Amino acid sequence: MKPDRLIEDLTLVPLPQWWENPWLLFSLPVLVGLIAYNLRRWWLQRKPKTLTTNVPDGPPPHEAFLARLADLRSKRGHWIAYPFAIEVSEILRGYLEARYAFSVRFQTSREFLELAATHPRLNTAHRATLRDFLSRCDLLKFAQGVATEAELAALLDTAEQFISECAELPPGQRGGNP
Repeated sequence: MKPDRLIEDLTLVPLPQWWENPWLLFSLPVLVGLIAYNLRRWWLQRKPKTLTTNVPDGPPPHEAFLARLADLRSKRGHWIAYPFAIEVSEILRGYLEARYAFSVRFQTSREFLELAATHPRLNTAHRATLRDFLSRCDLLKFAQGVATEAELAALLDTAEQFISECAELPPGQRGGNP
């Protein structure tokens, strides 16, 4: 083979007999199409489907969070406004995250309220309660506000009432003062 006659030498190579078969010419594109179809199907199946909320096994979320509020209420003589506000706010945020699949634990109150404003399962009364509750907690947490024991108990009552209303508990089963 001479370098200047490379193209001419390649044209002299005869094609194999099976390459000229019409069945091969028909089946090759079909085979490529089937491979492409199966690859696309596999790709779409491996992607997560629409987000579905999984119902957790065990007791409903409101029971655990109402129990945490009752435990906090039992420590009434040892309440200090700053850690109390952090704990009661964390309990309510945790409940909303468990109940409605919000991602609110690490959001500011403002971001949280903007998310709640667009959520269809929270009515205007719930939104107003959340706004008032979070503003009172923020006053105690960030402004180091002073609160009486009655004001702290009112925060606790608000959280219990909110959770009970969201869980649609009848009035006899709702948390509250012992």
